[in-house]
Amino acid sequence: MKKIHKKFNFATLIFATGGVIALGYLTTYWFPVTDNAFVVENTTSLSSAVSGHIQEIYVQNGQNVKAGDPILRIKPEKYKFEYSGVKAQYDQALVGLQVIAARINVTKLDLKAAQDQLERMKYEYKQKNDPAVSKGIPQIELKTLEYNIKSQADIVASLAQQIVLEQTELKQAQVGIQTLKAASEKAALDLEDTLVVAPADGYIQNLYLGAGSSAVAHVGLFKFVDTANTYIQANFNETDLANVHAGDEVLIFPRTYFGRKVFHGVVMSDNWSVERQHIIPLVENQVIISQNHWLNLPQRLPVQIKVLDNDKNYQLRPGMSAYVYIRTK
Repeated sequence: MKKIHKKFNFATLIFATGGVIALGYLTTYWFPVTDNAFVVENTTSLSSAVSGHIQEIYVQNGQNVKAGDPILRIKPEKYKFEYSGVKAQYDQALVGLQVIAARINVTKLDLKAAQDQLERMKYEYKQKNDPAVSKGIPQIELKTLEYNIKSQADIVASLAQQIVLEQTELKQAQVGIQTLKAASEKAALDLEDTLVVAPADGYIQNLYLGAGSSAVAHVGLFKFVDTANTYIQANFNETDLANVHAGDEVLIFPRTYFGRKVFHGVVMSDNWSVERQHIIPLVENQVIISQNHWLNLPQRLPVQIKVLDNDKNYQLRPGMSAYVYIRTK
């Protein structure tokens, strides 16, 4: 009897334990908690928009900066000369545009005067050619007047064509002006870009260069960590996510400040991804690694969370781990 009693107790214990585990497995979504979470911040490889030698560096490794703070200066002399040259060409072209416009106005006045003269000559010929007075006008005078009228008409036509040519020249100059304006604006932008500034609030990392170093346009010089937006990637068992949705409130307990500081956040979206750092090139499909286990364990799915209350006294650094609890609705 004692052996049967012992076996009964052992079997009961096994089944009870299994029942508790099964119950916890089925109801885990009521309390979505994970200890597998870490801080993520936007890290940018900071570079210069122009090439050249670094003249001066205004920050130090690890220094906090505000958006717009100067970071470094590329030697600007080359870009000053380029801007001055293109700007001078642009200003000269503007003056040339004014000259062409003034010349067109003068030609228009000449055309108006020639047209008036032609109308006067036609009127004079009409009067002198009238039968009532034509007998008293020498024929040579009338013939000369006819030739003069034809000559004046050619002058009017020539001036009209001259205006067409000058207007075409004006349009051509205007196109050239736009080209020079664009070149001038680019040169001004290049000169402005010799000063590299912080793109946002953050801090400097991996700054291991000095004045005189070469900078190649758009090639990273050091890292800039954007602290304006901080995120948590919390990896939950898929069985925890049945009631988790975008907008749910989150409590974040960084291990570094455990017991001293609690952060608050919000779930960013419902799109959980598996192995999000591995994708198939070209089609950009996520790779889900499936393994055969004798016991089918739940997958870990990363939930992206935005931190709402950054605190400069308790700074969250990329890679710091945390406990995360989601308050589901």
